[in-house]
Amino acid sequence: MSDKSENHFGIHAKWIYTANSKQELLEDYILLIKDGFIEEIVPFKSYSNEEDLNILNLGESLITPGLINAHTHSAMTFLKGISDDQRLNDWLEKSIWPSEAKLLSHDLVFDASQLACLEMLSSGITTFNDMYFFPDATAKAATVVGMRANIGLVFIEFKSGYANDFTDYLDKGLKFRDDFRSEENITTTLAPHAPYTVSDDSFLKIRTYADQLGMNIHCHMHETEWEIKNSIEQHNVRPLTRLDSLGLLGPDFMAVHCVHLDSSDLEIIKKNQINIVSCPVSNMKLASGMPKINTMLNNAQNLAIGTDGSASNNKLSLFDDLKLSALLQRCEMGVKEFLNSKNLFDMATINAAKTLNMQDQIGSIEKQKKADLVSFNLSNIHLQPIYDPLSTLIYSGGRDNVEHVWVNGNLKYSNKEFINDVDVERCINKIKLWKNKTST
Repeated sequence: MSDKSENHFGIHAKWIYTANSKQELLEDYILLIKDGFIEEIVPFKSYSNEEDLNILNLGESLITPGLINAHTHSAMTFLKGISDDQRLNDWLEKSIWPSEAKLLSHDLVFDASQLACLEMLSSGITTFNDMYFFPDATAKAATVVGMRANIGLVFIEFKSGYANDFTDYLDKGLKFRDDFRSEENITTTLAPHAPYTVSDDSFLKIRTYADQLGMNIHCHMHETEWEIKNSIEQHNVRPLTRLDSLGLLGPDFMAVHCVHLDSSDLEIIKKNQINIVSCPVSNMKLASGMPKINTMLNNAQNLAIGTDGSASNNKLSLFDDLKLSALLQRCEMGVKEFLNSKNLFDMATINAAKTLNMQDQIGSIEKQKKADLVSFNLSNIHLQPIYDPLSTLIYSGGRDNVEHVWVNGNLKYSNKEFINDVDVERCINKIKLWKNKTST
């Protein structure tokens, strides 16, 4: 019996990078998808297609797991380019926070997050880990576009257009979590903004909720030298030491940035099996410092890569961050072995999935995992010749090579066209209106 169902099909490409434990790069294989899951991976020469499935032949393409943006603020897309020449503190206090105070609303977060989701999807990103106000608006945007999102329940001590105090942030965050519990593509985490914006008492409560609800914790850490100096002035210890003494740290903790680490910080990271998310483009653009990639690799439980928000990166594509991570690691003192292309790519796939505690579902191409996939067309003239398709993609290619994107086996992006109900032009025009309001 012929099975021409959209839920059961095959994809044939020249290369498939699995990101599995063996880091297998397969050549001339067929990937079989059924009901949103990876059914089988078989050599093309031995595949007989007895079920008469539709087979998508992609020629000189590379299929990889869907990329995972392990840290971003998707709604900050509305502030992309508003201030490109300031250090972090001035950038926040003079440009970002005043704009947010003026305009922050549910509608703004939805509109900006929707545009961000479109950009990420077209860049090969199928999952993102977000931290921002109005998390329900970001979750709704991701759902409309058709992406997978791990959304942070944000906490900050000062009043915003979203909430008034810790209890208000908590109540609204937990309500959002309950409201989206049935959404297959939405998961949640606890997201205290940073040590300098969250009190000891609030951190203790967050740890309690993380333990009771089985949720990860997602927090900015050691991003700038100012942050560390401020902590010593306010608490007499460095931020990681403070959070360690509070019992906040553990394998469920995602420490974002970690640009400035001394030997005591590294001991704490290793002891608590902390996950680190590095955002090198954002760090260097804001003059926060140059992250020590090799040092983080040697001490973190997992090292993943994030873009940060568009306002401090200007792109929601992981390729600039991957390439920069490779270059930074090579320039680090004492490095004996360079990161190869597979290890680099794993930071945007399986390592990120482990960081989010989602490695059983996504992050690699393996039987019974969800079919979140990207195909990259490597036939372009500027990519030739190809000795190593992953290396070619990282160093010579990028998001312009994204050809097709699947989430749960559903095609969401194909040949520069989105396959969803989003009116892209209307989405862009809405952001232009928000930009005009920001400028007045």
